[in-house]
Amino acid sequence: MAVAVLFDLEETLVETPWISHVAEFRTATRKRLLTLGIPQNVLEGVERSTVMRNKAVEYVQSRFAEPEQETFVHEMERFLKAYELDAAHNSKLFPETVPTLEKLRAMNVSMGLVTNTSREAVDIDFRLHGIGGYFSSVVTRERVTKLKPDPEGIILAAKELGAKRFFMVGDLALDVHASKAANAICIIVKRSHGDALNLNPDYYVESLSEVPAIVGKHLEATQC
Repeated sequence: MAVAVLFDLEETLVETPWISHVAEFRTATRKRLLTLGIPQNVLEGVERSTVMRNKAVEYVQSRFAEPEQETFVHEMERFLKAYELDAAHNSKLFPETVPTLEKLRAMNVSMGLVTNTSREAVDIDFRLHGIGGYFSSVVTRERVTKLKPDPEGIILAAKELGAKRFFMVGDLALDVHASKAANAICIIVKRSHGDALNLNPDYYVESLSEVPAIVGKHLEATQC
C-alpha cells in the first residue's frame, strides 16, 4: 500500500514571525474582505482568517460576475502577499526538520507539502532552506478553491502521490479538521499554541523528530 506523509509549512517545518501577528492579520483580513464587497453577515461569528476567506470565496463564486471575481482574487492576493513574503524572508528552519525529512526519505516514503500560503512564499522558503527537493507534491493556495480546514489540498496531494494511506503533519486546529475530513492520519507538533490538542489528533508530538517512528510503525503494520 502506497504511504505518503504530507506536511504543513509555517510553524511546522519553518518558524516565522507570523504567529505574533495572528490577531492583527485576522482583523486586517476581515476589513479587507468587507471593502471588497463581502457582507458582514457572511463573516459573522468567524474568527479564523482562512475560514473567512473560504466563506468569502463561496459568496464571490455565487454572487459576483466573472470580472468581479477576478478583481477579488487579484486584490486578495496582493493583500495576503504583503504578510506572507515578509514571513518567508524572515523564516528560520526548525533544527529537526531536515533530519526528519532525511529519515522519511530513507524509508522510501513519498512526501508532499500542503499549505495555505502562496507558491511565491513557498519558493522563498525552499531557496532559503534547501528543502524543496524532498516534496514530490506541493499544493499551495493557488491550486485549490478552499483552504485548510477544508480537505481539498490534502486530497489533491495524496492523489498526486498515489497514496491510499497518508499522514498530515501540522500544528494548528485547521490541520486537524482538514486531516479528519480527508481521512488522513493526523500528527500535530506541539509549538507555542495548543488549540489543536483539544480536537484529538491521532498523534500529538513534542518534535518533528518523532514522526518517522510513527510512520514506521504503520508501515510495519501494513506489511504484517
